[in-house]
This record gives sequence, C-alpha cells and structure tokens, in this order.
Amino acid sequence: MSKSLYIPFRYTLIVVCGFILAIPLLFMISGSLKSAQEIVAYPPPLLPETPIWQNFADAWSYLTPRVIANSFIFSLGVVGLQLVVSLPAAFALAKIPFKWSTGIMATLIVPMFVPGNLTLIPLFVVTFQLGWLNSFAGLIIPMAAQSAFAILLFRQFFVTLPPGLIEAARIDGAGWWRVFVSIALPLARPALATFVSISFLSAWNMYIWPQIVAPNPAQRVINVALAPLAGGENSIISPSVGLAGAVIAMIPVLTVFIVFQKWYIKGVVGTGLE
Repeated sequence: MSKSLYIPFRYTLIVVCGFILAIPLLFMISGSLKSAQEIVAYPPPLLPETPIWQNFADAWSYLTPRVIANSFIFSLGVVGLQLVVSLPAAFALAKIPFKWSTGIMATLIVPMFVPGNLTLIPLFVVTFQLGWLNSFAGLIIPMAAQSAFAILLFRQFFVTLPPGLIEAARIDGAGWWRVFVSIALPLARPALATFVSISFLSAWNMYIWPQIVAPNPAQRVINVALAPLAGGENSIISPSVGLAGAVIAMIPVLTVFIVFQKWYIKGVVGTGLE
C-alpha cells in the first residue's frame, strides 16, 4: 500500500473502530432521554422523539448529594493512600540498593495473579474483626492496601530516570528522601497521571466491596445506589431513569480522564504499558 493511501486508510480505520467502541456510550446517552415506551420498543429508535430531561431529575433523587460525596471520599481516599504507600516504596525498589529487593518484588507480583474473588471472604473477615463494617475505614483501607500494581508502575518509571541525575544529587549531599521529593517526584507526573486515572476509575466503579462492607445509607456509594435503578421485570422504575443515573455516574470519571489525558498518554508510553 502506498503512503498516499496508507494515511487515509489508517485514520478511517481509527474512526470506525472508535465509533464501534462508542456505540454502548451513545446508546446510554440516547436512552437516558427516551420515554419508558421508547426504551423498550423494538426495533429501538436511534434518538428520542422528544428528550425527557425529567429522567435525570428522577435519577438524581436516588443519587443524592450524600451518595456522590461518599463516592468521592471513597475513590479519592483509595487513590491518596495508595500514592502515599506506593511512591516511596517504588523509588526505594528502583534506586536504593538493599538486600532482598528481588524477593520483595516477587512478593508484590504474586498477589496480582490471584483473582480478587478468592480474597474477598478473608478480606471481609479481617475487616469485620477490626470493627470497620459500615465505616469509611472499612471501605478505603483494605482497597488502598492493594498497592502492588501502583508500586510496579512507579518502579518501572523510576528505573528509567538517568542514574547520573541521582548520583549528582547524592554527591551534593542530598539524602534519599530529598532526592525522592525534589528530583524523582516532580519528574513522575506522567506516571502519576496514568495511575490516578486507572485507580480513580477502578475505585469509582467498585460495587461488590462497598455493597458487602458498607451497605448503610450513610456510607453508600454511587454504584450501590444505582443498583435499584437497573430495573427488572417487576421494577416500577423506567430503564431510562437507570440510564440517566449511569450518565450522571460517568461524568466524574470522564472529567478525570480528560484532565489527565495528556499526561496519561505520556505515562503509558513511558512506563512500557501497552
């Protein structure tokens, strides 16, 4: 294929693939504005005949400001604690020579291959024994402790830092903590953006753990509140209202990705995650 034909073909293929992947998203947005009759019609209409914005008001009555605030507390708490734990650990494993570093890396990698459902019951038992049920501590700390991926991600980035940069700071009398805070951390913005995007998305989309640990309305997060809107044969709630709730729940995640998009792409390339 000649270069003159390759470039148009490449971009056409990208657009087609992007449109196919966006079909569920477009269906969700369109369905959130349809009436109850339009959403169950067959074949379904592509666009609503008359947009029904009341669906969003009805969905908001279930997704109260308290639920939205709980979701932000949970998601940001998980991301923040994982950053506090994983950044220093990753820098130490990448740049500070010490004994047993290989064994520590192996210990971190092994749990990543264990399905989360297998550890769900032991994790719940430990949380129960600590008296953390129906609390933000029970929601956040067990999930934030699962930092193996974050440590490996940041370690991969810190390994790529020029050794001469670290050695020059050490010769000038900087301690390891000063090197980490003043040199390594400012250069880690691409990796930080990658991790924040992935971790916030994962925490925001969690359902099973918040459902079993904190079903109390005072700690209820957005996916637990969305569950009754999923509908069913005996549901009195229109599926359109459920789709409107899903659109509301999607906005924070989409905003985070748009904000960090530039650094996210650099981080994926720079850390070798493809």
